[in-house]
Amino acid sequence: MKGFLGTAASFGADLNLVIQFVMGVALLAGAVLAKRKCYRAHGICQTSVVGLNLLMIVLVMWPSFRQQIAPAPSKILHKWYYEAAIIHAVVGITAEVLGLYIVIVAGTKILPSRLRFNNWTRWMRVELALWQIVLLSGFATYCAWYVAPFR
Repeated sequence: MKGFLGTAASFGADLNLVIQFVMGVALLAGAVLAKRKCYRAHGICQTSVVGLNLLMIVLVMWPSFRQQIAPAPSKILHKWYYEAAIIHAVVGITAEVLGLYIVIVAGTKILPSRLRFNNWTRWMRVELALWQIVLLSGFATYCAWYVAPFR
């Protein structure tokens, strides 16, 4: 099904791009909520984004990556088309795993105290910075794949 942003992307890729940017804005709004000491609303906002992102990874990004990158011969992986996706995947997996860890530590008592962190502010800021890098690398991947695809 053809996308709606006027590129060579599918509807799913276009929808994912829009949802990712909305989630990026939601993460920034969640950071504002934390600054205003609205911690419950902050937690709900950030947890919702991490969960929705995991869903988008499973439904859209992983299948695309598996179909377009995994079968590529190793000698052509130096091309921007592949590099953008690989960089995005590595940083994205790191951000998602850290986000899930933060959600588990903040919202549950599953992990023992030795596996929990105390400096919330530092880890939340690292996660927010990672997420912004992921958004930029995701946009670069979208451009490499659908705006100016060079294989």
